[in-house]
Amino acid sequence: MKAVNYSEGRVNVINTPKPTGEGILVNISSCGICGTDMDMLNNKGHFSHIAGHEMSGRLTDGTLVAIEPLDYCGGCSECKSGNYNLCSNEKFQMIGLTSNGGMAEQIIVPEHCLVKLDQEIDPTTSCLIEPIAVAVHGYVITQTQSNHRVAVVGGGSIGQCAVFAAKAMGCEVDLHARYDHQMEAAEFCNVKVPSGVYDRVVDCVGSAESLETCVKLLKPQGKIIGLAVAWDDIKIPGFGAINKEASYHASRCYGLGPNGRDIDISAKMLFDFPELVSKIITHRFPIDSAVEAFKIADDRKSGSIKVVLDINI
Repeated sequence: MKAVNYSEGRVNVINTPKPTGEGILVNISSCGICGTDMDMLNNKGHFSHIAGHEMSGRLTDGTLVAIEPLDYCGGCSECKSGNYNLCSNEKFQMIGLTSNGGMAEQIIVPEHCLVKLDQEIDPTTSCLIEPIAVAVHGYVITQTQSNHRVAVVGGGSIGQCAVFAAKAMGCEVDLHARYDHQMEAAEFCNVKVPSGVYDRVVDCVGSAESLETCVKLLKPQGKIIGLAVAWDDIKIPGFGAINKEASYHASRCYGLGPNGRDIDISAKMLFDFPELVSKIITHRFPIDSAVEAFKIADDRKSGSIKVVLDINI
């Protein structure tokens, strides 16, 4: 089958044997390119596994599913508490990042990874369920409520998903973005340029500059939600943070909250409010054009936000 990986700074379209072994076979429909993929590619490390962790597809009987790309043990104290995203077992895998992922025609995953979808959901956007779940988890762990005012810093795909999830929760939400096309993508969520202060400020950039902006926008005793994968040290402006008694909440993937799995909540949001995400996916490519797709994803001036590989559409 055809598949995609990246290693030593190069994107490769490869022919590889179809997956075998225990688990559930999924025929992949589409798979998104994530900012983490771009970071790993540009880091030029050795990553020989099949890429892709934002994926959806169909079971052999035609059932449409998304995939929660965490292969956890289920038996450690973290898993038993619902925090399986923090699984302490050495065999824990992040599918598509540390083991074979969904940029392929097929994948086999543990049954617990399946996210059963309403069969009326748009299959061309269901790969967004994973990045939306990233935002949902950040709101869950900070006990964000519909009466909270939310500002999102960063207009990339995770920032767009953070805007969408806040809007779906009923929050007032604004967006601090670098590019005009990022503001336009969030227009159906009625975002504006942030003004005043906010109960929650979501960092979707992970830089010293973005965190300075977060602190400025935060109301006293507000919470900063860190969704960005910061590869360097996180530097929070000390004086500004102390003066506001700010708190920073690092958020990793998704898990099981008081209202169920974050990724199931994400799937329902996408089904209930499909029009709000209609501009997040800006580019689509067949799997044979993965090299070009990654180039577009790495160039924000191209107008890209979420670039998707369509595989078995």
